[in-house]
Amino acid sequence: MRWKALPPSLDMNGRRFVSTLRQLKDHSGLTLKALQAKTCFSASSWDRYLNGTVLPPAAAVEALARIADADTGTVLALREAAEKTWNTAAEQNPPDGNEPEEAKGPGTDGPQIRVAALSLTAGTVLFSAVLSVALVVDTHQPEPGSARGSGSAVGKYDCVYTRRGDLLFSGNSTTSTRRVMLNSTGPDTAEVQCLLLRHKLSPGDIDGYFGPHTEAQVKRLQERDHVPADGVVGEETWRLLRHVQ
Repeated sequence: MRWKALPPSLDMNGRRFVSTLRQLKDHSGLTLKALQAKTCFSASSWDRYLNGTVLPPAAAVEALARIADADTGTVLALREAAEKTWNTAAEQNPPDGNEPEEAKGPGTDGPQIRVAALSLTAGTVLFSAVLSVALVVDTHQPEPGSARGSGSAVGKYDCVYTRRGDLLFSGNSTTSTRRVMLNSTGPDTAEVQCLLLRHKLSPGDIDGYFGPHTEAQVKRLQERDHVPADGVVGEETWRLLRHVQ
């Protein structure tokens, strides 16, 4: 399916979130009408959600994630980040007042949520990896003038490895204490990604964005070294990352 260009008023968080929804919808193979039949949200509502003109409610996001057999927590976290900076795109494109936001499923007297609970398959795992790569690509071209916090740049980083005693550094950050987790951005994240490579783990692009794929590789490292696999890089995980041949 060829998607419309996203509204220029969407910032990086909004673009990343809507791009994720589009990937989930494409992976599900469902049309907008089919999404209407499987959820309590109308086809035109889904059209607005997937084109970035209206921020979808959490219930719609969770329903789509379950239909696509994706991790609901990750997608809801992206929605939460987008909500904090959501702009006036919805006000510029108001919904048709004659159309209800909720649609009746076939053969029912009222709205009904009927979400397909699909089993996790190898194909779904592959989709998750492809999805996280797609999110990384989308963050390479944020809207001009979009706000970023200090040290939160997303882009291309290099790995230039050096040693200080028995500790390894890749030239992006020297921290061994700052917490890095899902949706973190900047040099600390790039440092994590470079060090994961030296542990023979593949975080995807070295771009300074801590997406779902990078988080999954951090968890693999933690499981391998028998520490709590929460996907968060704190002092203990920094020690694991920096102690590598």
